[in-house]
Amino acid sequence: MFEVIVIIHLLAASIWMGGSIALVIAAVPSIRTLELEHRVIAMKRIGLRWRPLGYGSLIVLGVTGVELARHDWEAGRSPFQTILWIKIALSAGIVIASYLHNFVLGPRVQAEVREQRPQVTRPILVVVGYTSLALTITVPILGAVLANLAG
Repeated sequence: MFEVIVIIHLLAASIWMGGSIALVIAAVPSIRTLELEHRVIAMKRIGLRWRPLGYGSLIVLGVTGVELARHDWEAGRSPFQTILWIKIALSAGIVIASYLHNFVLGPRVQAEVREQRPQVTRPILVVVGYTSLALTITVPILGAVLANLAG
C-alpha cells in the first residue's frame, strides 16, 4: 500500500509541476502576443480550466504527503524532520502564492486592463508567479532528499 501512495503522490506532483511550468514557459508567453481583449479572455479561460486540476493535485499532494511523512517519521529531532518542516513551509508558500496569484492579484490586473487603468498590480503578480514557480521546483527536490534520508 505504501508504494501506491508514493505513486499517487508522484503523479500529483507531476501534474502540479508540469502544468505550472507549461503555463509559465509556453502558455503565458504565447498569450502575451494576442491583442488585449483576446489576451484577457485567453488568460481567464486557461486559469479556469487549470484550477480544478492544479488545486486537485495540491489536495492529493497534501493528503498523500501526510501519510508518507507519518510512515517515515522518527521520534526526536532528525535531519528528516528538519527538511520535512522546511518542505511543509514551502508547500504552504505555494498554496499562498497560488491563491494570491489567482484570486487576488490576477482579478486586480484584469480590472486594471478592462478599465484601462495603469497596470500597477501586474509587476507584483509576476513576482508572485515566479515565486510560486521557484517553490514548485524546490519542493520536489526536498522530497527527493527526504526519500533518501528515509530510505
